[in-house]
Amino acid sequence: MASGSSSISSDSESLISCSKFHFEEKVLEKLVRLEHKMDLNEKKLKKWEDAFAFKLEKMDEAIKQTDIFVETVRENQLQEQSRINDSYHEIVERFKVQSNNETEFHGEQMNTLLESLSSKIEEFSVAEKNRENALESLQNTLHQEQNRFNQSFELILENFRLSSNRTIEELTARQQKDYETLMEKRTIVAFSAYTTKPQTITSNTNIKFENVWTNIGNGYDPSTGIFTAPRQGVYHMSAVVMSKNKWELYLHLKHNNEYTAGSYITGDGYKTGTFDVVFSLQKGDKVSVGSKANSFTVFSNSDQYTTFSGHLIA
Repeated sequence: MASGSSSISSDSESLISCSKFHFEEKVLEKLVRLEHKMDLNEKKLKKWEDAFAFKLEKMDEAIKQTDIFVETVRENQLQEQSRINDSYHEIVERFKVQSNNETEFHGEQMNTLLESLSSKIEEFSVAEKNRENALESLQNTLHQEQNRFNQSFELILENFRLSSNRTIEELTARQQKDYETLMEKRTIVAFSAYTTKPQTITSNTNIKFENVWTNIGNGYDPSTGIFTAPRQGVYHMSAVVMSKNKWELYLHLKHNNEYTAGSYITGDGYKTGTFDVVFSLQKGDKVSVGSKANSFTVFSNSDQYTTFSGHLIA
């Protein structure tokens, strides 16, 4: 029994070490993948920032060209205004000279010329007002386009942040789920129980191994003698049962109340029957030691001859 316990402990420590290494390797792999994805996202964001910077430079260049255009128009306006003023003064001086030297005929012609000049000045004022309106409209359009671009840029950045946060949350949730699955797979299930008193077993009843050495996973119930698999897997089950002196022994290992491996012993003296079976169990499957024939007496005392053990292999 001490040898069997040592073997179980060694296998369990090996399984835990292997699972821990595998878990750390998986976690490292996922961290590397996460860092790779973050690098890709940073590269995409850098490309977007470069593209937006390029567009902003284009917008600045267009604004500068517009300012140059406005300045040129203003300079042309001043030159034209200066030319008109010079022309106007020249005409006025000419009119003074002619008015001093000419008759009423020349005075009428001068009035006509002044009316024409006033009309042209009025037309020029209307044109100047239209130019100012066009310039103001162009500036408003530029401001609207810049505001729209800023709003679009902020919206794109916000969507990118939300997408990145969602991706990180999904990766975190997936890693947590994988970790929980790994922790569930590395759970140890093992039990070993014994009885110290004789028991009479009748048809369709079980031996109750009321004392427990080990019950990792709480799968074994000492009040019923039944082991219930706490999770799906491959289990190694064994039992050692001693008969009463000069009594025969006819027992079976039961799986969900179905009789599987049997042990039949007859003859004088005390006799020992053993079971050593590997089961593929689903979660909730039950394994016990019982009889399907007439009553038999199972012997045991403080030397613990009759035992029932099992553990999860994989």
